[in-house]
Amino acid sequence: MTRYMTIASTLVAAWLCVARAEEANKPMPSAEELRSSGLVQAGKEEKQLFLIFGSPGCGWCKVFDKYHADEKVSRVLTKHLVIVKVDTAANAGGQEMYDEYGKARGVPAFVILDKDGKTLADSGDEGENIGFPFQLHEIDRYFKALKKACPKLSDSEAEILKDKLMEVRPKKTTTGG
Repeated sequence: MTRYMTIASTLVAAWLCVARAEEANKPMPSAEELRSSGLVQAGKEEKQLFLIFGSPGCGWCKVFDKYHADEKVSRVLTKHLVIVKVDTAANAGGQEMYDEYGKARGVPAFVILDKDGKTLADSGDEGENIGFPFQLHEIDRYFKALKKACPKLSDSEAEILKDKLMEVRPKKTTTGG
């Protein structure tokens, strides 16, 4: 019996390795493919598109990802938004799309588009980018952008988002990225 378990375990492990290798060989979608599919979904669901730009090694991007991954945050945001992340390095055309929506501003950066691709709100340009909203004035600007793009966002929903934002933000002002 032990011999059969060993053989079965080996076969499962081999299958998992092959599946992972096939997944790793899949090409990353281009930034345009991500935006286009996000806009289609936003149109179908009558939502806005929340396009987030990030890059490898960006500490604030990781904090923003952690925030968006939270169950309560996700529930509120996905009620109003289709969230699409574009890696400026890994997704073909990512850097160009980032440049399309503003001046050099660092990452993370975001733009909120209506279902037709019109900009409703963004994280700002040059030294004014709020990226991950850490400072209180950045948090205020983040919520102004959300409210402008998603007027149906209730005060109680905004409070849930704000509470989680305060919880996940680093206690120090640097995150290594």
